[in-house]
Amino acid sequence: MVRAIAEAEFDVAIIGGGINGAGIARDAAMRGLKVLLVDKGNFGAATTSASTRLIHGGLRYLEHFEFGLVRESLRERETLLKIAPHLVKPLPISIPIYKQTKRGPAAIRAGMIAYDVLSWGKSLPRHRMLSQSQTLEQLPGLNPEGLLGSAFYFDAQLEFPERLVLENVAAARELGAEVVEQTRVTNLLVEEKMVSGIEFVTADGQTRSARARVVINATGPWVDRLLERASIDGPKLIGGTKGSHIVVPPFATAPANAIYLEARSDRRPIFIIPWNAQYLIGTTDVRFEGDPDEVRCESWEVDYLLRETNYAFPKAQLTDDSIVLVYSGVRPLPATSEKDEQRITRRHFIREHPRLPNLLSIVGGKLTTYRSLAEECVDLIFLKLGRNVPTCRTATEILAADKRG
Repeated sequence: MVRAIAEAEFDVAIIGGGINGAGIARDAAMRGLKVLLVDKGNFGAATTSASTRLIHGGLRYLEHFEFGLVRESLRERETLLKIAPHLVKPLPISIPIYKQTKRGPAAIRAGMIAYDVLSWGKSLPRHRMLSQSQTLEQLPGLNPEGLLGSAFYFDAQLEFPERLVLENVAAARELGAEVVEQTRVTNLLVEEKMVSGIEFVTADGQTRSARARVVINATGPWVDRLLERASIDGPKLIGGTKGSHIVVPPFATAPANAIYLEARSDRRPIFIIPWNAQYLIGTTDVRFEGDPDEVRCESWEVDYLLRETNYAFPKAQLTDDSIVLVYSGVRPLPATSEKDEQRITRRHFIREHPRLPNLLSIVGGKLTTYRSLAEECVDLIFLKLGRNVPTCRTATEILAADKRG
């Protein structure tokens, strides 16, 4: 296969097989392009697998007036519920409201109403506001001290985002795309002020190259590192933040549905989510400037997540010994001077490189909006190729695994 790739010329070479790269590969192949997708590890094994595994509109983005992002996310949530119902499932979520929390009942209610309005036409139920007694009836293990009530609403869960990646990759391959794992891109080939292809090293140590008319840098938190390795000058694109999670077995008075908490210590949002017959708790959000391959969950993050969970559910009594899994990842957010990590936009950007017009770098993005990002990117690829833009069908075509039953 490596020899065949080296002898071929592709319309587009996509570097990075996370959810964005996989989504771009599927869309491009569906629209008839000759596609190459390569990843230095395994498809979906890095940033995508380190997510909170939610398909959601981003309720907290309303506070930062990112109504367009919330609307896009809610639209894509509905799309994924339709094209991947075997993977994406409705998830009931409660938001406890306390006297000491930053967001009181009026603010939460306003956010819930806006969330419903922006998801007009959705298949999921509308929100409900619950009194203190109704909340404790639904969540008997919740800390009652200062509790005023709660909001109850629905988003969605993607229990195994790795599967969504693999199904996009499989669909691309069935449509003729060449897809290769364990293949590290070491350089971008440049001829006459255009990227002409990629140089890569295979798992068995062979150095090869492949020609492509357009190259997509979809390497997530490694975007800048790839550009530096290829000696491509320009401003820093990624300002990553680290998110860590812990997984624990069911605990005393564990909730039946997901909980969206405001942490006491820093007022950050934390989720406690039923997941794979266990509970997923996260996430943290701290600046990360190191090597994404070396990202690790620190002890203070574990303590933080355990402490906040034990306060919300006093009978849980979780300790370090309760933890069955810890994982961390780096969000490939846009570089910014913003000091508050929570205020950094989760929008995606497709960055063009003025000196290399057929090179595009993907910055930011959410698991929820990967499909719309891919559609936007593939539209741009056709423009770069000087061709008419065919209609995108990924919003209506059921993913292959579901069609096969």
